[in-house]
Amino acid sequence: MTKKFLTAGALSTALLTLGSGIYFYNSLPVLRSYDQVKAQYQSSDLYILSHEGKLLHQWRKNKDNRSFQWTALADVSPVLTSEILKSEDRFFHEHSGVSFSSLMASVYQRLFKGSSRGGSTITMQLLKLITPERVKYSGMTGKLRQIIAAYQLERFWSKKEILEAYLNLIPLRGEYRGVAASSWSLFDKSPTGLTLKEAVALAVLVRAPNASVKDWKNRACWQEPSLCSEFPGFIAELSKKTLEPSQQNLALHLAQRLSPRFTSGEVKSTVHLDVQTYTQEMVKSQILNLQEQNVNDAAVLVIENATGNVWAYVGGSGISDKRYVDGVRAYRQAGSTLKPFLYATAFENNILTPHSWIEDSAVDIVFERGIYKPQNHDKQFYGWVQVKTALASSLNVPAVKVFKLLNDESFWTRLQSLGFKNLKEPEHYGPALALGVADVTLEDLTQAYRTLANNGIYTDLRFTSNDPEPEARQVFKTKTAQEVSFILAQNENRALGFGLDSALSTQGASVKTGTSKDMRDNWCIGFNSRFTVGVWVGNFSGEPMWNVMGVTGAAPIWKKVIAFLETNYPSPKISEGSALASTTVIAPEKYPQARIVYPQDGMIMALDPAIPIAHQKMPLLAEGPHPERLQWRINGKKVAGSKSVLWTPEAGRHTFELYQNQKLAQKVQVLVK
Repeated sequence: MTKKFLTAGALSTALLTLGSGIYFYNSLPVLRSYDQVKAQYQSSDLYILSHEGKLLHQWRKNKDNRSFQWTALADVSPVLTSEILKSEDRFFHEHSGVSFSSLMASVYQRLFKGSSRGGSTITMQLLKLITPERVKYSGMTGKLRQIIAAYQLERFWSKKEILEAYLNLIPLRGEYRGVAASSWSLFDKSPTGLTLKEAVALAVLVRAPNASVKDWKNRACWQEPSLCSEFPGFIAELSKKTLEPSQQNLALHLAQRLSPRFTSGEVKSTVHLDVQTYTQEMVKSQILNLQEQNVNDAAVLVIENATGNVWAYVGGSGISDKRYVDGVRAYRQAGSTLKPFLYATAFENNILTPHSWIEDSAVDIVFERGIYKPQNHDKQFYGWVQVKTALASSLNVPAVKVFKLLNDESFWTRLQSLGFKNLKEPEHYGPALALGVADVTLEDLTQAYRTLANNGIYTDLRFTSNDPEPEARQVFKTKTAQEVSFILAQNENRALGFGLDSALSTQGASVKTGTSKDMRDNWCIGFNSRFTVGVWVGNFSGEPMWNVMGVTGAAPIWKKVIAFLETNYPSPKISEGSALASTTVIAPEKYPQARIVYPQDGMIMALDPAIPIAHQKMPLLAEGPHPERLQWRINGKKVAGSKSVLWTPEAGRHTFELYQNQKLAQKVQVLVK
């Protein structure tokens, strides 16, 4: 009986031991490979790179912890690696995952000195970082489980892989994970270039990430006694840091835009670093100059015409308190910037040509909601003008008349084809659509002008190097796009509205400004043969600016950016035989008689005492068929020149007469004070 009892007991013990062993074995973690761990690692930040591969902007995505890009072991300062091994695992390169001498020392410290020092190797610590939370390594069985798993890990991972993963995954001060994030937060530099003092200060945090300043200093002194005298002040200063790393902040709104598309990691954009930087500087400078006129915000978009690549994306001034509002995508009233597409529609429908004549005179437009009485911004009427002058000088009354001439929804339909979003139905706007009462974005507006630059062909934008090649659609005929482009490129066409020496005076570029009701929005959009640049200036709050028009608000930014592009990225010159150049030889349509464009009758001018008289000039501009037959007389005396003359003003009242074929066509009087 006794023998049978002992046999049964032994069997029970054996079964219990076997069951415990099976349970223990099954409770071991399923180890992932190095490649799996690295592939599943995610930075807390999105890194927007420039076209050249340089960091433009760092955008935080994960709010739970702060970790940067996975850092290769070769990119960690050898002195930092050495100090971490000295602090955490002196025999890392000798053991196979477990250091029994360290374990025994730990037991001794706990039993006889009351220390809580552990004996875990870096391999054992890494296990806690890469295995699920449900796997426990505490207690006797947990420690045994950790030891066995450490041996397994060392069988399948190299020492380099273990150390590299450890340096990327260890939690350090505050919310930071990995030596890269901590190095940037504490020292404003990558872990590649840490000094010995910096490396020691960082290494001793591994064991106690949130140690007090006193303990932090003591640990550093114990590890590197030769620097002990330097640590108190050094660590005291480090402890005051906000632990917010210095970030590249050159493309906030682009990063904000791309953030929903990319979880983390690096995204190579189409933005050029030098163009982005210069554009931001010009925006900030101009807004600072205009702040006394209640101007706080601005946005700029630079697009390469042929590819649709965005070369600069500046969504705000960097000064405003509305930092995260993206001015590139914000809806604002278009003002006169829609007029080129109105006239292009009329050209397409064979209603007008650039040389047609249209009368700028008072008119009442009757429509469903009442009578509309359009006026020019200066409250004057200029009589008969050519279409090219009406468009480039941004006259309102002719634009409304063109809208009525169309007598359909074709203008509204063209705006839709150009990609303008969220347009209300045509009847919502009525004839006022010709004057830009619709809300548009800078992006859509710049894209529409780029369509003119591309001979009437529309394609989508590209923001990253991985964006697909855009599909093209023809919105305007090539001839129409070139005619409108040529009108907007000729300085004399806009002299009536802006004079000969405005911020729009530039060689080889077509440009148009716009100002919305109550001066709430300034626009300047234009292009050369290679780039289209769009600028908006105003206030995100919707407050009106004080006496700021498109030519004084947005245009100076546009002119500087387009000049920078022309200098650094020259555009191809238009050959004389091109279709665009050929638009200059279209014969003028019949006009009743020659007329004075500038100055206007009754105009009062004031001399500037700060400028020498010889340097003050007033243009005399005329238009009409056969300009070679025109002749100016000032106060009865003939002057050289026909179509245009520069006159040095003198105080007093002056009479300007324009003769056509020896006959008086028109005369005006001007008072100079």
